[in-house]
Amino acid sequence: MAKPTQPVRGRPKQSSSVPLTGTSELDRDSDVPLYFQLAAALKAMLEVDEWEAGARFASERELEEQFNVSRAVIRPALELLVGDGAIVRVKGSGAFVAPPRREVRVGGLVGLWSEQHGDRTVTVLSARKRRPDRTVSHFLQIEDRRTPVAHVHAVVDIGKPSVILVDSFSSVALVPWLLPTARALESAEKPPRPSGLGLTRATVSIEHTFFGEWGSSQVGASAGDPALMGRFVQFARARGAREECPVEFARLIYRADGAQLAFELS
Repeated sequence: MAKPTQPVRGRPKQSSSVPLTGTSELDRDSDVPLYFQLAAALKAMLEVDEWEAGARFASERELEEQFNVSRAVIRPALELLVGDGAIVRVKGSGAFVAPPRREVRVGGLVGLWSEQHGDRTVTVLSARKRRPDRTVSHFLQIEDRRTPVAHVHAVVDIGKPSVILVDSFSSVALVPWLLPTARALESAEKPPRPSGLGLTRATVSIEHTFFGEWGSSQVGASAGDPALMGRFVQFARARGAREECPVEFARLIYRADGAQLAFELS
């Protein structure tokens, strides 16, 4: 189970619990455990109704009365909501609605800089030219391991806590402007204008992980906090080329408490 999110900052609201709307019927003949059904029903209510972050969530007694279930069912259901970041618990005060996650479009540095996303701030941590290792060669389809690639570490901020740690590799031959762009941003200079690429599609796989000491310090989290890691490959068609090819391979690490990942399917 994911580590619980931190309590809502500031003094919790002392108003009455938010009203529970929607169905309160659970399928008692289902093979799905009641606590899992209850958690899903409560999560759906949280997503449909616009509840202010910090509003008091329903108490165990209120849930017991509305859903006609015991506290042995309610408590693990609430633990699922805490682990998912939907609610937070404050010792001695109860449970409260957590701040909503921000929708984050999954993408790497090539797409970010070539499409000029002005709502995102990029802090370059390092930018250098290097030879690709076996993994990078595989994803970028590089046969000659002496072929140079641009390796950029960066933090992308679109409004905390929606912060992304990016470990990006791109072909110097196909994306010649990316490394100069990263170095210009690193030294607070004006970056060159991206050109020569037509982005086509991307592939991504997501898995659950946890922040280590260094990664957490870059995104304002704590070591051991839950994170989402994406393995991302951007494809593009170079100017004049007839076929697409991979131009960027990136590892993307998101704060699990602040990001709701969005994908554009083609």
